[in-house]
Amino acid sequence: MDNAFKQELLQTQIETQEYSFSQISRELHDNIGQLLSTTKLLLGMAVMELKNVPDTLKTAEQTVAKAIQDLRLLSKSLDKEWLHQFNLIEYLEAEKERINRERKVEVNFVSEYATLPMEPEAQVMLFRIVQEALQHSIKHACAKHIGLEVNNTNNTFELKIIDDGNGFNIDSLKKEDLELHNIEHRTQLLGGAIEWTRRKAKGTVITIKIPVSK
Repeated sequence: MDNAFKQELLQTQIETQEYSFSQISRELHDNIGQLLSTTKLLLGMAVMELKNVPDTLKTAEQTVAKAIQDLRLLSKSLDKEWLHQFNLIEYLEAEKERINRERKVEVNFVSEYATLPMEPEAQVMLFRIVQEALQHSIKHACAKHIGLEVNNTNNTFELKIIDDGNGFNIDSLKKEDLELHNIEHRTQLLGGAIEWTRRKAKGTVITIKIPVSK
């Protein structure tokens, strides 16, 4: 009975959290999002009416547009249906922007896909793999530039993380780094494979390959 009570309590907490997140998501989308959209519209009208548009006004318009984009992504992540709507390409684009805003590392991202032919749950797992792999390139390789590529090669989804860092000893890190084991394990669960390769030039290439049918 004690275990049953704890399980019911946990389920109740989860349901309450989902309801709260859903309410916040709706508030962000319907109210704050609408206010920002109206502000962007007014800024756009002001820009059109001026002959010489100040740089500060242009920057303000761009900033509001970026705020709307970030707000939509946040609103979607808080929605209880976010898992079924998860789009890896959108989240990788947002992750690139997040890292670039810190101005310590420059990330470039290109993709041959707009959406992936993979289940949303698999895309969530792959996103976490990429996040951890990116952090390893930044933390251990001290990279300044990172290229993120999503390619379609012979019915295989291929994702590459290419950095210009100092490289790192993957065999040595595997012995003590739990995150690397998580990266490899999750890639295997997706039916794929991952490999680290030293570039002839400076840096490392992390390649993840997953059959599209998986």
